[in-house]
Amino acid sequence: MLVKICGISTVMDAMAAARCKADFVGFVMGGNVLPPEVEPHAQTVREIIKQLPPVTESFIVTHLTEIEDILELAEYVNSSGIQVSEDIGFEKLKQIRELTNRKIIKTIVVDKEHEESCFKKLKHYEPYCDFILLDTRVSGYTGGTGVTNDWELCRKLIAKAKKPVLLAGGLTPNNVKQAIEMTHPHGVDVSTGVSTYSQSYPRKDRKDEHKIRKFIRIAKAKNNRDEIWAS
Repeated sequence: MLVKICGISTVMDAMAAARCKADFVGFVMGGNVLPPEVEPHAQTVREIIKQLPPVTESFIVTHLTEIEDILELAEYVNSSGIQVSEDIGFEKLKQIRELTNRKIIKTIVVDKEHEESCFKKLKHYEPYCDFILLDTRVSGYTGGTGVTNDWELCRKLIAKAKKPVLLAGGLTPNNVKQAIEMTHPHGVDVSTGVSTYSQSYPRKDRKDEHKIRKFIRIAKAKNNRDEIWAS
């Protein structure tokens, strides 16, 4: 079971994720998605990525829609991969696939009211990416919403997918076991579910290493049916 810790904005949180054996870390950048003080600058992300161990892969999680902008950002920070969060169209993703060797994650918003469209996007996007990520959209924001996904529709999409699927959307250490058992994904992605906030760090998203460790332990325990600790 792969685990991606998303919404990383500091070197401390990136190193915490790496210590806890996260497979992927995600940096949300590009696009007016987060408050300015949260969104990491490209220079900062580039320096963080330099410090990650080789086994921890880095992804820019971008809401940019232009091919050149997306590729230039990934090249500048030297990320392992690119997560395309917006519906940029099948042809644009195909061009990105042809222009880079970086791993590509394509987000598909899970929407029960447009179920047929979800399956269409899955079919047409997956030839040009390495992973599909199923996430939620709330008030125009895709990902990082903290809103629990529609696991039943996710299960159907995962069963139809030809590429590995990462499940996202409102996952926490308390519900990831149930989500995995219900949907059977290749991996899971978490952001707000392992976050912490404090008066000393107003409005800013920091990660809680204890939550990260617990989340990863539970998620990866499903690989070999290890006992899942309650603490």
